[in-house]
Amino acid sequence: MKHLPTDVQVAVVGGGIVGCAVAYHLARAGWSVALFERKKLTSGTTWHAAGLVSETQAVPVMCTLARYGLDLMERLESETGQNTGFKRNGSITLALTEARTEELRRKVDYAHGCGIRAVEISIAEAVERWPLLSAHGAQSAFWYPGDGYTNPIDTTMALAKGARAGGAQIFEDCKVERVVVQRGKVAGVETERGMVRAEHVVNATGMWARDLGLSHGVQVPLNRTNHYYVVTDPIEGLSGDLPVLRVMDEYAYYKEDAGKLLIGCSEPNATPWLPEGGIPDRFEFDELPCDEEHLYPVLEAAMERVPALADAGIRKFFNGPECFTPDARHYLGPFAEIKGLWVAAGFNSTGIQNGPGAGKALAEWIMAGHMTMDLTDVDSRRVVPGLNAANYTAVKAAETLSHAYAMHWPYLRKDQARGLRRTPYFAHLKAAGAQFGSANGWERPLVYGAEFTDGFGRQPWFDAWRDEHEALRTDLGMIDLTFGRFLVEGADAEQQVQRLCGADMSAPPGVLIYTHMFNDQGGIEADVTVARLSANQYLVMASAGAEPQTEYWLKTSLLETGVSVANITSSEATLAIMGPRSRDFLQGLTDTDLTNDAFPFASWQNIHVGYAPVRAQRITYVGELGWELHVPCEFAQHVFETLAASPEAPRLGGGMAVDSCRIEKGFRHWGHDVGPFDSPVDAGLTFACDFETDFRGKEAILARRKSGPDSRLLLFRLADPDALVFGKEPIVRDGEIVGRLTSASYGWSTGSAIGMGYVTWPEGVSLKQLVANDYRILVAGRAVDAFASARGFYDPSNSRMRG
Repeated sequence: MKHLPTDVQVAVVGGGIVGCAVAYHLARAGWSVALFERKKLTSGTTWHAAGLVSETQAVPVMCTLARYGLDLMERLESETGQNTGFKRNGSITLALTEARTEELRRKVDYAHGCGIRAVEISIAEAVERWPLLSAHGAQSAFWYPGDGYTNPIDTTMALAKGARAGGAQIFEDCKVERVVVQRGKVAGVETERGMVRAEHVVNATGMWARDLGLSHGVQVPLNRTNHYYVVTDPIEGLSGDLPVLRVMDEYAYYKEDAGKLLIGCSEPNATPWLPEGGIPDRFEFDELPCDEEHLYPVLEAAMERVPALADAGIRKFFNGPECFTPDARHYLGPFAEIKGLWVAAGFNSTGIQNGPGAGKALAEWIMAGHMTMDLTDVDSRRVVPGLNAANYTAVKAAETLSHAYAMHWPYLRKDQARGLRRTPYFAHLKAAGAQFGSANGWERPLVYGAEFTDGFGRQPWFDAWRDEHEALRTDLGMIDLTFGRFLVEGADAEQQVQRLCGADMSAPPGVLIYTHMFNDQGGIEADVTVARLSANQYLVMASAGAEPQTEYWLKTSLLETGVSVANITSSEATLAIMGPRSRDFLQGLTDTDLTNDAFPFASWQNIHVGYAPVRAQRITYVGELGWELHVPCEFAQHVFETLAASPEAPRLGGGMAVDSCRIEKGFRHWGHDVGPFDSPVDAGLTFACDFETDFRGKEAILARRKSGPDSRLLLFRLADPDALVFGKEPIVRDGEIVGRLTSASYGWSTGSAIGMGYVTWPEGVSLKQLVANDYRILVAGRAVDAFASARGFYDPSNSRMRG
């Protein structure tokens, strides 16, 4: 029996394709690695995967990782001598409805923006490429030549062989009992055969990742579902070069498998796998009971789609577990609770195509100590600790699988496990006709008084959205803006907060400061507003969507400084009163002087509204005169009722109006327009930096400013008022794609769709020249003229919000 090493730099737990990919990339870089698999390599979920590999994924970074993975599979055999079974046969997606055609045309645009080959083809060409296909009911077809499939076991074995060649040690039948943690830091792993010391440990245990995390006090919200496919008997004339076929409207995909057809089901009524007592300890290459009746609707449609199936028997009904996450994105990165503990899990049935790239990305992150590519969309630090109940993750996992082939509407609202986090205003807002969406478990109003419908064109609720937007711009609106907040306090609070923030944080109590926190590379780790409460206290406020990442950054950055960080999000609720009439309206409800001289912009005061104490902050995210009213939760409903009872009460507004207003103003949103891989130089945010102070990332930002950025965030307004954009659309200049929209909405004040996004900035070109170029935005295959600006299209002088 091979002896365990005494110590390594990295211990990888889990021997599926993801764990082997992490070990492969670390070992090739010269790091010492040991991988531990409880049974045999691939024996969890990797072995039974269908092996489809596609370049086009939901978010750009996943496209990057998938493309790298396919390129790696293409060369692994020559590098390692191990056959992978990889074939780049391309894939066809058939659309049966107008809505699906629109979705796929936009997907082609998005693919082009990610540098991926994709094209709409005729139905006749689709049949020519897939001769067994019946094209009845088809409206359009799309061809992705870079796609294909691979053998999951052989590909994993090739990665393992490559890892061993680089010096990695792989131990099968060696279960990790626990991660050894000393003083909040990884010290190694305790296995069935003894302890191995390690500086880093990677949780790549797939469907066991949640349980392993919980046993060490960290959260990995995912769960297992039943996932089905069938394999036919051999079909005469079935070519080994047959592309992968997807008919998403029938929830099926088709793949040639050694002269047979594998028909996979991304069923619309997915079910979780919940074995009593958890996953059996003996689980290894196990199949789950197959509910054949569950598959009949998909198979009946398949018999008509591929008539040859009528004469081919079903050789195998298969059901195996796959893990899915609540938000359909995998987890990659570190944990706040334990230094040196990492995760690569939750791949939502795409681990074969995304695992190799994810292994590269995580290995580089571990070695460099920071992201080497923009991983914000899959960053493990986005996890909200409270959203990890077993029944919650089970319901959400099944929902994620059910939506895999459903329509991907631009404002899709998932309906499972809703109502979990509610502000004190929820009942009042629901009674007022709020249509809610969800953000990190929070129920957030999107629009009021009109049923929220799905579609790529103008919807019936657009009129209500317009009216809410115009109330904010021309009259008075009220928005539930409850968000994340953190109390930072201690004798050295000012010194430590200044070390983290780019603005001058020495302002006196009563001042509000818009600022950013940066990593060593000058990337934006947090986009926050900070209230100076007292000499030793700061209140840091972040959007609801950025709450967990901001908490991670604060707590890890202030560890062992003597300054404490407390998440007090649940202690207050926020109502924003915004619009030209906001001062007059609020002045009638408080005895505090709200004039400019007495209550200037970017300041806060403790006031009373009705009988309740309120911290009023004069700040805005919609670009209008207004105040945020931060209310202790026990007083929140009283304040709402006082405001709503006024004869001059504001109009309630939802998140759609907030987004359209903030994009018109050019206000950035963390996680979309800025993030850990974006410099304030590129984002046009250096105005919020005070370079007379010392803060983390300052040198990198100054160097970036001196050398000149190679990209710049610009705003865009479409010339065609009927064209709609939703984000991720490619930006074209001089016939070439030079970027993509990071945020998009409809500009009711500008009269057309608007967005913002980064474009490449050629050397020697001034910002004025960059803006003056002719730009177009690709919208469902059509290039629409767009006007660019480096400043907000609405009130670029900021006079209205300072009025």
